[in-house]
Amino acid sequence: MKKNSILNDDADRQKNTDLELFYFGTQQCKPGESWGPGIKTQYKLHFVHSGKGHLKAGEKEYTITEGQLFACYPNEIVYYWADADEPWRYSWVAFDGLNSEFYFERAGFSKSALVIDCPNREIIETAFNEILAVKKSDANKDLNYLGYLYLILASIVDRTSGSTSSNNTKDYIRDAVAFIKKNYSQAISVTDISADLSLDRKYFSKIFKKALQMSPHEYLINYRLARACELMETTDLTIAEIASTVGYDNQFSFSRVFKKYKKVSPSEYKKDVSKNDGAV
Repeated sequence: MKKNSILNDDADRQKNTDLELFYFGTQQCKPGESWGPGIKTQYKLHFVHSGKGHLKAGEKEYTITEGQLFACYPNEIVYYWADADEPWRYSWVAFDGLNSEFYFERAGFSKSALVIDCPNREIIETAFNEILAVKKSDANKDLNYLGYLYLILASIVDRTSGSTSSNNTKDYIRDAVAFIKKNYSQAISVTDISADLSLDRKYFSKIFKKALQMSPHEYLINYRLARACELMETTDLTIAEIASTVGYDNQFSFSRVFKKYKKVSPSEYKKDVSKNDGAV
């Protein structure tokens, strides 16, 4: 993909509006392809679709990977380049206005923290694709430009503001655990859980593990096995029936996971339970 950069000819150069989009674009970079060192004249936000790259600003250097966002502040010297082995493909929007820095700060950026994980990748990636699809001949192109810019920023602010708040993080974890408890008997995955919360999968996994000291996948397994043990202790269901009840499509998969985590096979566990029940 060649570099595709589009200038908004109608942008307010006086910066006296709330927010104004100046230009935007997308590019698949070649290995090591770089920009700078140089200074941007507007606020610039990049989204990395794939691959990875590097950013140097002041004394700090960042490695940026797929699904992350990085920012450039105006009048700050920056230098960024594509990775030599996995060159990135990224899109960008450059904007300014009375509240530009305020929106950057609400999104979680600062001059000492220029990279964040993308909190709502599907919406943000779609917005970047849509803004690139706007035709310059459209009579309402200025409204479309501004609308997609606000959508991108709002999607970041919505999730990063919540993620930096312990109360909202607790809400996400609470809702995730409730989803698991309600649906553990079905063939659910971490992707299903994050989608139910409208969170990017990687971002969701990160905050979940930070809060509970285990990944969502590990929590799901442990919850299923806890329910399986309960069924072995309180019912006469067969191992195959229990496996199906707690969300495994076959007894072999269930037995393999059970032995890995419990250090005994399901049949051995069930036998020990029966033996203890019969003890006087």
